[in-house]
Amino acid sequence: MKGVEQSNGKTIQVDGVGHTLNYTLNGGNVEVAGGDNTVTVKGSAKKVSVSGTGNKIYIDKVDNVDIEGGSNTVYYRSSGTKSGKPNASLTGVGNKVVKQ
Repeated sequence: MKGVEQSNGKTIQVDGVGHTLNYTLNGGNVEVAGGDNTVTVKGSAKKVSVSGTGNKIYIDKVDNVDIEGGSNTVYYRSSGTKSGKPNASLTGVGNKVVKQ
């Protein structure tokens, strides 16, 4: 999967190593597996799931983040949760959820 994909209420799946990808999403899910991927999502996701090492995900708005592995980071601008921060489940070492 390369380039720009638009999806509405769907799932974006990225698998592999070293990809730099851009997507637009409205309320679906983002699943990233592998290593050293940089994924930028314009719009919102109900859930971002990351597994692997060294992945960076940039998203405008996300409600739930699930990270497994090491040194993965999800950067977000806002969240639809009451706290304004996404619900996060982090397993592994060096994983972070960071407000931009």
